[in-house]
Amino acid sequence: MELRQLQIFCTAARTLNFTKAAVELGYTQSNITSQIRNLEEELDVKLFDRLGRGIQLTSEGKRFLVNAENILAQCNRAKEEFSPEIYRGTLNIGAAETLCVYRLPRLLLEYREKYPLVEIRVQTESCTRLFELIRSNGVDVALALTGQIHQTDMLIDILHQEAMAIVVSPLHRLADKKNIEPFDLSGECLIITSEGCGYRPIILSVLHNYQITPNTIMQLTSIGAIKECTACGLGFAVLPRIAVTDELERGKLIELNWSGPRFDVKTQLIYHQDKWISPAIRAFLTLARRLVE
Repeated sequence: MELRQLQIFCTAARTLNFTKAAVELGYTQSNITSQIRNLEEELDVKLFDRLGRGIQLTSEGKRFLVNAENILAQCNRAKEEFSPEIYRGTLNIGAAETLCVYRLPRLLLEYREKYPLVEIRVQTESCTRLFELIRSNGVDVALALTGQIHQTDMLIDILHQEAMAIVVSPLHRLADKKNIEPFDLSGECLIITSEGCGYRPIILSVLHNYQITPNTIMQLTSIGAIKECTACGLGFAVLPRIAVTDELERGKLIELNWSGPRFDVKTQLIYHQDKWISPAIRAFLTLARRLVE
């Protein structure tokens, strides 16, 4: 028994006409008749009654039609799982905390609207950990907030150049200063992200190169905690501007007019060069390149 025979049988059962079935399927009528006869011989039953020029399903034919349609439907579902036009499966995304909060939601909203059958899993990780997850296939794709990436086994798209803001409490002694030179930050408390954060080395490098020596460093794992401690007047922080926009608008934090060098931080899309790109992953990559602007 072949799938082609089941398709011919179901079409003939629907049209109740071998000639119409032949036209619809692109076969000759003799081919249709021959395939139906072969199927009846294999099953050892009559599937159709030949009544003059017409045909009707026998009781056995009606029972067989149910099974044949189920078999063809399951075959179609199996093929759809791997069809480039059908987006299914699971999409595993790793993302820096800031991007997970301020960039990824908009991207995921449109992705879900376009591809509702894809299950999305997102985990927030440090930049260092994201590289490990990509190599171990723990995530399919990652969004990192960092400087230049030197990972020869990964493919990288720079999506956005992120503006960084040096922020303090409105009550901080530097809040009203018109221009902030690098030496102005010496002796202040630096409130910074923990090790593994993609942009932490960039901040420390700029401070080191310009001989800025904080009197102490307060290390926190949460961006929210850094903002709260900074707003309380404990020190200064260097954060992506997208992460402090709300606090700046409400006057909870003040952005200093920094005269020093730019902090070269970028939102970057990363995946392994040997990764098989499924339709669901490819759709995410395409959407990310277009939306994260």
